[in-house]
Amino acid sequence: MSEQTELEFVYVAREDEVPAGKNRCFEVEGRGVLLCSFPSGIKAIENFCSHEKKPMEGGRLRGGSRIVCPHHGSNFDLDQDGKSMGAPAVLPLTVFPVKVEEGNVYVQLVETKKPPANPWAIPGVKKIG
Repeated sequence: MSEQTELEFVYVAREDEVPAGKNRCFEVEGRGVLLCSFPSGIKAIENFCSHEKKPMEGGRLRGGSRIVCPHHGSNFDLDQDGKSMGAPAVLPLTVFPVKVEEGNVYVQLVETKKPPANPWAIPGVKKIG
């Protein structure tokens, strides 16, 4: 078992660059990082839907932690590790840990979640037999 090193937080943007209730994508180290401004604070995800890899930028923010895909309407809960809350997406989004210091937003660029070997498999559902 290899020991995983702690990822450093990298600068993304100023907190005021993302208006309340909106989201905005920034390129960080070759990856699209979507900052979402909720009443509870900034949350960050990789800027593509787990359903068809289309951009999440422009998706509606709902409640304190949900984003709706602007292409096919899938809902994801960013407080539940990006969990899909309904079809057509079944896989979660990649959520980045965030910290805000003196108005600057930083994220840890964790690995993108990998799809299962069987792309039609639904997470948490076990094969019978």
